[in-house]
Amino acid sequence: MSHNKISVMILGNMKSLKKALITNILGKDLSVLTKKKILKNTEIYDDDTFEFTCTPDLSTTCDDIRELFSKNPNFDLCLLVVEDGFSTGNVQKQIKDLNKKTGKPREELTVVLPLRYKFTEYPFKFYTLEQVFSKLSKLLKDKQLMPTNRKKRKRPADTAEPQDGSKKKEKLTSTKVNLVLLGLAGTGKSASGNTILRKKHFVSKPSSNPVTTECQVEETEINDLHVRVIDTPDMFDDDTEPSVQEKYVKRCKELCESELCVFVLVMHVSRFTDGERDILKKLENTFGTKVKEQTVILFTRGDDLEEADMTLEDFLHSCQPGLKEIIEKCDNRCVLFENRSSSSDQVEKLMNTVSVVLKKTAKIQ
Repeated sequence: MSHNKISVMILGNMKSLKKALITNILGKDLSVLTKKKILKNTEIYDDDTFEFTCTPDLSTTCDDIRELFSKNPNFDLCLLVVEDGFSTGNVQKQIKDLNKKTGKPREELTVVLPLRYKFTEYPFKFYTLEQVFSKLSKLLKDKQLMPTNRKKRKRPADTAEPQDGSKKKEKLTSTKVNLVLLGLAGTGKSASGNTILRKKHFVSKPSSNPVTTECQVEETEINDLHVRVIDTPDMFDDDTEPSVQEKYVKRCKELCESELCVFVLVMHVSRFTDGERDILKKLENTFGTKVKEQTVILFTRGDDLEEADMTLEDFLHSCQPGLKEIIEKCDNRCVLFENRSSSSDQVEKLMNTVSVVLKKTAKIQ
């Protein structure tokens, strides 16, 4: 642990949430940071002023966490990330277990409330994201890690709340983006497009034959961003005539116009087919070699995981090597949809991931 940086331990049960917190704090994608592994399930992310220790999930083991605390008991901040809809009792139990196994006083373990949670009373120490920023700013000042010529750190737009108490939505410099839904027939592209649009625009129904046979586009506004959702047929089916595939690709590119594009690769969470093993290569041949940098993987049928008592993180850890390779090449940008659910959280998570892609590929600050 570096004594010249602010050291922050990130605890919690979902790796994606822990990494999202680091991304929110820094306002940049983790791929640009120095990363090192010090224990089997523990990663450290560095920049010029911060050192984030991303710990293993609490639900699996505390051995690595115990060892981390025994070696480095003096972290500047220990943040416990909790999920939207968390149980107060479960959080109290996590804090109690951490205290017992690591010796860390309970009052030094701070819960980070999810976005849009109201400031209220909880039986444990907690911060809103705004308070996390304030605490880190104070630590930077105390350690004199902010020279006068240092640019002011930008906060992600949807984490800072206006003084009047209203909720400030995430904004991007870009005002329009194309979300291009790609994938094999039957994976749920059209249903996912309807979930994003919050209205049934695309035809989606059970069928043994492809339902979508033409590229279609519908538009909506999400967090002040003009979103064009482009639904596509299966452009990568080896049984489709090359001339038909070419027609699909040409029409898709025409619909993309000149706006920024994020490719949403839709896959069924409960199956990984032979046709999907080389799908990234097909994407590169169609849209260029940098398509991976603009791709988010959207897994459908989230209820299948729920029935198996699995989280998305559990699934990603245990999936087939071929699928894991695709995920890694897309920089682990994955979201889970249950298209029969009316929850807006899944769309919010997708758009947060889209925001990361846009900032990285278009250098939106």
